[in-house]
Amino acid sequence: MSNRPISKPATTIVPISPLIANRFSPRVFDETHTLSHGDLLAFGEAVRWAPSSNNAQPWKFAFLTRDSAEFKLISEHGLTGFNQTWAPKASMLVVVMANKIRPDGKEWDKAIVYYNAGLASQQLVFEAESMGLKAHYMGGIIHDMVQEIVDVKDVYIVNIIAVGLQASHENVSAEMQERELQPRERKPLMEIISHGISL
Repeated sequence: MSNRPISKPATTIVPISPLIANRFSPRVFDETHTLSHGDLLAFGEAVRWAPSSNNAQPWKFAFLTRDSAEFKLISEHGLTGFNQTWAPKASMLVVVMANKIRPDGKEWDKAIVYYNAGLASQQLVFEAESMGLKAHYMGGIIHDMVQEIVDVKDVYIVNIIAVGLQASHENVSAEMQERELQPRERKPLMEIISHGISL
């Protein structure tokens, strides 16, 4: 077994950007790795410049590094299931939030703000990839608890993204190794494209 982190490049019909092809969601992170203030600023700029509906940018992000009280609280009380075993080793937990209230005081359509928050989240993930880091989206969270911990009003808690330096799977449990070594799979291209492509 190799001491190096595993790599799972996507199998594609034609070449695509390495940022996309090499992105996957590991669960094994280096618990000694830390992010610099410059790293956090880069993540902030990545989400700030994401596309959004009418340039409203209806999102908020909480960058919770491992040394923060909020990181500890979410690790202990805000994650569910298997996420509790690996996510606390990440360098940062990013709480993704979508605004409830529009600038004119009316409520946002939830689908619109979730879509926008997703666009900004993906920019953060690609920024992580460009920095040699990895990110893992988590839906298995306790939304009310996370809301209480971050204490941000008038937002939906969308999800949490674990960000950090990928580590070797050599010294983790057999269950974790099995999950990490599972091949990446996607639906056939023609199952998701309804028009414009033929093979």
